[in-house]
Amino acid sequence: MKWHSIDLLCCPFCRGPVAPCGQTLNGGDPVSEGTLICETCHRAFAIERGIVHFLQTDELVGPNKKHARLNDLFSHVYTPTVKLMFALCGGEERARCECMDRLELREGAHILEVGIGTGDNLPYLRRRLHRFRVYGVDISRSMLRHCEANMKKWGVEAELFLAEAERLPFKDGTFDVVFHIGAINFFTDKKRAIEEMIRVARPGTRIIIADENERALRVLDKFLLQLWIGKREKVVPPIDLVPQTMREIRLETIWRGYGYCIAFRTPR
Repeated sequence: MKWHSIDLLCCPFCRGPVAPCGQTLNGGDPVSEGTLICETCHRAFAIERGIVHFLQTDELVGPNKKHARLNDLFSHVYTPTVKLMFALCGGEERARCECMDRLELREGAHILEVGIGTGDNLPYLRRRLHRFRVYGVDISRSMLRHCEANMKKWGVEAELFLAEAERLPFKDGTFDVVFHIGAINFFTDKKRAIEEMIRVARPGTRIIIADENERALRVLDKFLLQLWIGKREKVVPPIDLVPQTMREIRLETIWRGYGYCIAFRTPR
């Protein structure tokens, strides 16, 4: 992690400020190992290979716990699997651009991707911007390691954090762009995750949430999806969980009818 991100972080449990333990700040130089301490509740968060661990596996409950474990096991085949899934939607390029084109991007933006996975959206952001900072969270350690390797391969930078969407480790009103693609269907608490995305977005920010719809998952069930994720509930786009205080709330069908996109704007 880079020290300049300290100013953006908070404890995901009590939202108190965090500070390095036993280390001296040195500008924006990256720190690969160490500990952050919450100054309010005194929780300790390890920094391992540059990634702050804002959660431990035994703290996860419900679907998040199951999917973190599955993602850790199958992260090495995640990218080719997603490419195959996007083949239903006219190809990965088209599918990702449908989402990226809905973001309101500007130079110098602070961008948060909730559920960054292996970082496959990063090249699409770089096509659109020259100057930006990306912060990515995910519940899978292995996914974040693969994301690091991809970033080196692509020459893209992002700061990565092991954290839940339901407990984002960022201060209120931090980001110009907030988006999530492809996992909210299986979050433990969708409502809380949406509320967290809203909390960390700046006033007037457009938030994008996209995922496969029930039609897509019925197709994937035929390819043994249920053996991977187990019994699942019918997919219903969680637009009803978006607070009515938000502006410009929209639900659109994307990915050639196999996905949905929820877009809305935080009040100014």
